[in-house]
Amino acid sequence: MRMSNALHGFLLALTTALFWGTLPIALKQITGRIDPLTIVWLRFTVAALWLWMTLPGPRLPPFHDWSEDGRLVLLFLLASFFLGANFVLYNTSVGYLSAPATQIISQAGPLLLMIGSIVFLREPLHRVQAWGGVLLTGGLVLFFNDKLHELLRFDGPYLTGLAIGLLGAFVWGAYGVLQKVLLRECSSASSLRIIYTGVALALTPFAVPSQLIGLNVPQYLCLAFCALNTIVAYGSFGKAMGLWHTAGVGAILSLTPLFTLACTSLAHVAAPGFFPFVPLNAASWVGAFIVVAGAGLMSVGPHIFRKKR
Repeated sequence: MRMSNALHGFLLALTTALFWGTLPIALKQITGRIDPLTIVWLRFTVAALWLWMTLPGPRLPPFHDWSEDGRLVLLFLLASFFLGANFVLYNTSVGYLSAPATQIISQAGPLLLMIGSIVFLREPLHRVQAWGGVLLTGGLVLFFNDKLHELLRFDGPYLTGLAIGLLGAFVWGAYGVLQKVLLRECSSASSLRIIYTGVALALTPFAVPSQLIGLNVPQYLCLAFCALNTIVAYGSFGKAMGLWHTAGVGAILSLTPLFTLACTSLAHVAAPGFFPFVPLNAASWVGAFIVVAGAGLMSVGPHIFRKKR
C-alpha cells in the first residue's frame, strides 16, 4: 500500500509540474489577444465554480469567528489580493518574456516565501536552504546573462518583464505566508474556495468577456488549458502532499522550469509557426539548471539533512 501511495503521489506531483511548466507556453499564445485581467478572471471563475460544485462538506471556521474576529476576514482579503495580483503579474510578464524566462523568474517565489516565513512566522533557517537561495540567485543572473546589457541600461521590454515577474514572485511569497496562517483555521480546499471566489468577484468589473470571442481553434484550446490548469495543478498538488512526503513532492516541483524548456522546444518542433522558441546560449542553460538545483535544495535539503542525522 505504501508503494502504491508513493507512486500515486509521484504521478500527481509530476502532473502538477507538467501543468505548471506548460502554462506559460499556452499563455504566450493568447496574451496578445486577451488582456491579462480577463484571462485571470476566467481562470479563477472556472476554478471557483469547480470547487463550489465538487468540494463536499466545507470545513470553515464557525460563523461567530467571522463576525467577532476581524483578523480572519482581513487574512482572507489579503490572501485573495496577493494571489490575484500574482496571477495578473505572471500573466502580464508572459507578454514581455519567453515562456522559459517567465518560469525561471517565478522560481524566486519560493525564495521569498522562505524569507517571509523566517521573518514573520519565526520558522528556522537551515544552512542548506541558505545555500539553495544563493544558488537560485546566482542561477537567475546566469540565465539572463545575454540580457544583462539591456537590464543594466534600465530600459527595454526585458527589464519591464523581469520587474513584473519579480513583483509577481514577491506577492506570491506574501500569499504563501498568509496561506500558512489560514491553514491553522481551515482546510486548504475550503480556504482556496473562498480565495478563488473573492478573486473572481474582484476582477469581474475589470474583465472584458467579449475578448473571448473570435479566437481561432488553437487559441481556444490554449485558453481552455489555462482555465483548467489551476484546477488540475493545484488539485494534483494537494493530493500529492497527502499521499507522498513533502521532500519528494518538492523535488519534482523544483523541476518545473526544465519541463517548460523541454515542452517549449517540443512545441516549437511540432508547430514552429505557432510556438516560437528563443534559443538559449550555454550559460543560460547552465543557469537554468542552477536555478532548479537551488529551488530543490530549499525544499528538499532540510528533509535530507534530518534523515542523515
